[in-house]
Amino acid sequence: MDKIAIIGMGLIGGSIGLALNRANRGTLEVVGFDTEPKAAKRAVKLGAVSKATRHLNEAVGGANMVIIATPVLAIRETLEAIAGMLSPGCVVTDTGSTKEAIMTWAEEYLPKEVSFVGGHPMAGKETSGIDAADADLFKDARYVVIPGRTASQEAIEAVLNLVQLLGARNFFLDAFEHDSYVAAVSHLPIVLSAALVTAAAKSPSWREISKLASTGFRDATRLASGDPIMNLDICLTNRDGILYWIDETVRELLEYKKQIAAATTESGDEEAIDKLADTFANSWEIRERWLAHYESGRDDDGDSSRPETPGAGDLMGEMLMGRAIRDRYKKMSSLFERQQEDPRRRRLRRS
Repeated sequence: MDKIAIIGMGLIGGSIGLALNRANRGTLEVVGFDTEPKAAKRAVKLGAVSKATRHLNEAVGGANMVIIATPVLAIRETLEAIAGMLSPGCVVTDTGSTKEAIMTWAEEYLPKEVSFVGGHPMAGKETSGIDAADADLFKDARYVVIPGRTASQEAIEAVLNLVQLLGARNFFLDAFEHDSYVAAVSHLPIVLSAALVTAAAKSPSWREISKLASTGFRDATRLASGDPIMNLDICLTNRDGILYWIDETVRELLEYKKQIAAATTESGDEEAIDKLADTFANSWEIRERWLAHYESGRDDDGDSSRPETPGAGDLMGEMLMGRAIRDRYKKMSSLFERQQEDPRRRRLRRS
């Protein structure tokens, strides 16, 4: 009987265990370990692991594969701790959200007789912990696979088989590419989500503002509910990528600010209004095309097979660019003028 050890009984580790045990036909033993004994016991009760142990050597000893599903910085400690406990030929993989640092640690700590294949499932929830685990969490998700420099072909195939059992789709990258790309689409959204919460909450009127917050605020700030330790570790191990994309986003926000200011002048500048309309329409179209491709589950990148969505121009037509919208906004110029004289708005601009 093959043995898989899962270190870390949180959302990701628990979900992997549930998926493996659902696919298990009696030929696999899944053993769990967590530094928090209650989480390990809960994992057994939920059926995420066959059994749990309080001792790391009992979990990984004799294992064919070890899956490390802990926050990123804890992966370093784990690799160092298990290095002398692993059987020759064991395959070690992880689920960490950053990869360059982890690949370096694996080379530093693991013996040559052990193959390391980095992994990162592009799936998750805003909730954390074993009780949030879901056997279908990885269904149709991309699962990044980054073989270590000395990983055997058998080890790579073993991880690919794991990805398939989880219902995910493998996606090969190198560590630098991975960290650069996910900084934009995974790590930056965490920072923006948290920043939106803290920006709004710092207002003296937050008590009243919070009563008006609804689905839009909830959806935009979902990632702020993620595990704070995980988010901290991501920032500490992917500094350059995150800082780069924060700078890019600040530049983009300043451009939006500039366009909104120009479109709401007292004169009601027609060209500025058209430009702002184009900006929002372009953003809408980019997201709709991405969303259609994402929901189609396709892996192709060619334009010829790209899922079709209506273009922004086709959808909005003269509503955005026609004379009617210009006239509509021209009529608002007097409103803008009155608003600028409101003492409350003057205080807001000074703050």
